[in-house]
Amino acid sequence: MKIYTKTGDTGITSRYDGCRIPKCSTEFMTIGEIDELSSRIGMLCTMVDDCVFLRKIQCILQDFNSYIATKNHENKKLPPLDDNWVTELEDKIDFMESENIPLTKFILPGVNIDDAQAHLCRTQTRKAERMIVKMFRSEEPGRIPIIILTYMNRLSDFFFVFARWKCLKNGSDDISYHW
Repeated sequence: MKIYTKTGDTGITSRYDGCRIPKCSTEFMTIGEIDELSSRIGMLCTMVDDCVFLRKIQCILQDFNSYIATKNHENKKLPPLDDNWVTELEDKIDFMESENIPLTKFILPGVNIDDAQAHLCRTQTRKAERMIVKMFRSEEPGRIPIIILTYMNRLSDFFFVFARWKCLKNGSDDISYHW
């Protein structure tokens, strides 16, 4: 089977539900932002010792893209969404934050490579979140499940705290890079 189909050569492509729409649509721009986030997380995985939780985040993002790429959720078998994903993020945030130095000033990303990449994940999460919010506010009610919005909001917090925690674990003081 060939990877290229040539069906998108004119800028039109298919959603998961088979409907053909422009590649510049909000849906595909949102899917692209989430895909970029997953790639950035993949890069972060190459830099840290244990990336099991990060891989889980990537899988959850793939599930979110399934919902975004499907207009009529009732007609497709979509992966289940779990409210516990948000709680799990919050638990990880709380654990790392309990070890972090109290934050009293703005910090600059780039204390070390882990910190820099985690902040790239954080900013890409916010970019994807803005696209999801745009879809949420412009589409029919229920098209974008609220858990996707909640999770993405919490995920950027996770990457912020994770970046600071990685500085701590790598023996760097993230507070030293502030203004």
